[in-house]
Parts: sequence; structure tokens; C-alpha cells
Amino acid sequence: MKRMLVVAASAAVLSACSVTKPPATVLVDLPSTWYAPPLAHQGSTEQLTAWWSRFDDPVLTDWVARAQAQSPSAASARAQVFAARAARLGVEAETGPQLNAVANASRGRTDPTMPLGTSLNAGLQASWAIDLWGGNEARRGSAEAQQEAAGAGWHQARVLVASELAQLYFAQRLCREQLAVAARDRDSRAVTAENNAVSERAGLTAPAVAALARASGAEGAARFRQQDEVCERQVKSLTALTGVPEPDVRLRLTAAPDLQALLQSPRMDQLLSVNAVPAEVIRQRPDVYRAQRDLVAASEEVGVARAALLPSLSLSGSLLRNRFSGGGTEGTFNTWSVGPLTLSMPLLGRDALRANTDSAQARYEAAAIAYAGTLRQAVAEVEQALVSISSLRERVASTDTAVAGYGQSFQATEARYRVGLASLNELEEARRLKLAADSSAVALQQERINAWIQLYVALGGGFDPVNNPDALKDPS
Repeated sequence: MKRMLVVAASAAVLSACSVTKPPATVLVDLPSTWYAPPLAHQGSTEQLTAWWSRFDDPVLTDWVARAQAQSPSAASARAQVFAARAARLGVEAETGPQLNAVANASRGRTDPTMPLGTSLNAGLQASWAIDLWGGNEARRGSAEAQQEAAGAGWHQARVLVASELAQLYFAQRLCREQLAVAARDRDSRAVTAENNAVSERAGLTAPAVAALARASGAEGAARFRQQDEVCERQVKSLTALTGVPEPDVRLRLTAAPDLQALLQSPRMDQLLSVNAVPAEVIRQRPDVYRAQRDLVAASEEVGVARAALLPSLSLSGSLLRNRFSGGGTEGTFNTWSVGPLTLSMPLLGRDALRANTDSAQARYEAAAIAYAGTLRQAVAEVEQALVSISSLRERVASTDTAVAGYGQSFQATEARYRVGLASLNELEEARRLKLAADSSAVALQQERINAWIQLYVALGGGFDPVNNPDALKDPS
């Protein structure tokens, strides 16, 4: 017994010796500053979890929450968090000491000197697979990293749902602006077509000129119907995404705050700020954190595979209460045992274990490449969003000038046309340029909002690498 205890103690000491695992971090050369034009107000990244409140639009805030709550992708990612958590708890239970309650009964003669009788026993049996090389510790580390990666995936899914809803919401609001532009153009063309029809019947306008006016009017009506279809389809999409009945969607859209007040205010250029150091910014992205935890899990799996090639040691024991009756005799007694202490070494089948090790190493190398690629892509996405915001800011003034100029030109051409100093072709060209400018102005507003939403996503959407995985409550 003393020798067995000495061996067990020695095994416990050996368990501090772990197999060599590849590094859980990869050095990636990241820029020390942003090369894209910086924002006007640059500093530490703001808290992004409630970023939608900066739009002062309760409809948007409510619909973002609704979309996140019922999104299938977010629900799937949430389920993966609980599955990973259960897997981690299972690994922790499997790799620790095991204790079982046992009971059995038998009748017969197992010894020629003993009479036929009935044996009953009940008690406890224990076993412990001693972690000589750190294989069990690596399994626990891998399971924990996978749970943390799943938590980051859940947040990433919620951020993408929020951005999808916001883009659709603002697209619908601005689609109505485009519809108003198309309606004004349609009505203007209709008036021109009607005037030419009257003039044609009076014999004052050539049939070809009247036909051109009718064609222009039909084109304006078709464009209006096409734009109206786009807006209606967006309403259907909002209904599906939020789960709000369509009549309520339409009602709340009409009661939403004035969007133009936001678009034309100085706040439009101050919706977010960005830290000057890229490494600090991308650390708050859930996809970066998830890729890093996947790398940790892959490193730990290499350790598990390597430990399987080495000798394993296990210790078992039992404590039983026994009762025997037979041949007119009865007796109750206790038995206990410590052992056997089993040392095993895989001999046949080692090729399969080596193959598992090679496979784990290959998965680790793939995870390392994926992590480095995620870091570079994260930097690129922030850079791209900053470039877009800077470009759009500069395009606003030019677009406003174009709208004003083409509007004035159309009014002047229309006045000249009414007194016969301009042809219908000149009027249609001026109208076409005005329509293009008005439509571009509304499209530019959509681009500006989308650029800020893309920056919100690129900055991680308020992800907290420390607290995020445990923020979910078990649904049970």
C-alpha cells in the first residue's frame, strides 16, 4: 500500500509536466495609426451597445431590439453558446475524479468451502485518471475557449442583425423621399404632356413633339410606380424582420422623428469616434476575439492529441458494505480497496494517434492563418468606413450645389419653354438633369447613414471581450 501511495504521489508530481503545445498567440504586423482620413472628433471608441440612441429615434431603437430578439441567426448563435457551455461542464466533470454508488446481488457458490448463499453489497467506487502530461487540462482549456468563441459569435450575430435592420429602416425612410422626387417629376411631365396634347388638337404642335411629351409623361409615371414598388417591398421586409404587424409598421413609420433634421445637423458628422491606435480598436471586435479563441482551442487540441501518445495512469478504489446469508449462516462485513493503480501505454494503433496529432496540428495552423487574416480584414474594414465617411462629407457640398443649380436651370428652361423660347428637347434635358441631381442627393443621404452603420459594425458594436460570454443567462 505504501508503494502504491508513493507511485500515486509521484504521478501527481508528474502531472505538472505538460506536453508542449503550439503558441496560442500569433504576432501580426498591424499599423500604428490609421491611414484613412481621421474623424473630426477622434479619441477613445465610445460605448456602442446603445449607439442607436444617438439617432434620437425610439422607433429605430425598439425595432432593433425586436429584430435581435427574434432573429433566427441570433437565436442559433445563442444556442451555440449554451451548447458550448454544456460541453465545457461535461469536460470538467469527465476529467476529474469519478465517484459512483454501486449495489449488486448474487446467489450461488463461489468457493467450495462455502455453502450456497445470497450475497448483497452496496457502497462507493472511485476512479481517477491522473493527468500525467496535461491532456485533461488541455481538454478543459479547449472547451473553455470554444465557449468564449461562441459568446463572441452570439454578439456578432446581434450586431449584424442590428445593422441590417437599421439599413432597411433608413432605406425605407429615404425611399419615401425618393418617391416624393419621382412624384414631382411625374406630375411635371404630366402637365407638359397634357399641354402638348391640347396644343396638338388645336393644330399648333407637331404630332412628333406631342408624342415626345406623352412618352416623357409615361416614363415619369413608370418611374414613380417602380419606386413605389421598392418602398412597398421594404415595408414587407421590415414586417418580417421586426415581427410587428404591417399596419403598425406603417403607422409607426409615419410617426417617426424628422429624418432630415438629423441629416442636416452637425451631429451627423459626430456619431462615432475612433481610437487612434488600430490594435486597441479591433480588440473590441467579436470576430477578432472569436478567431483568437479558436486559435487557443486549436492549440489546446494539439496538446490533447500529443498527450494521447504518452503513457496514462489511473487509480481506482472502493468501499463496500457486504451481507451474506446461506447454509444457516448470516454475516455482515465491510470491505475496501485502493487500486489497482494502472499504467498503460498505447502500442498497437499508434499510427492512428499520430494521425490525430498531425490533424490537430494542421487545424492549428489553419486557425493561426485565419486569425491573422481576420486582424488584417478588421483593420481594412475600419479604414474603408473612414474613407467613405470622409468622402461623403466632402460630396455633400458639391451635391447641394448641383441640386440648386439644376433646379434653377430647369425653372428657367421651363419659363422659356412656356413662351416659346425653348424647345421640348431642351426642357426634357433640363428636367432629366434636375431629376438625376435630386435622386443623387437622396441616395447620398442613404450612403452617409450606411457608412456610419458600417463603421459601427467595423468597431465591434460594443463587444466586451471580458464580460460578454457570461452575459447570457441559461434558458433553463
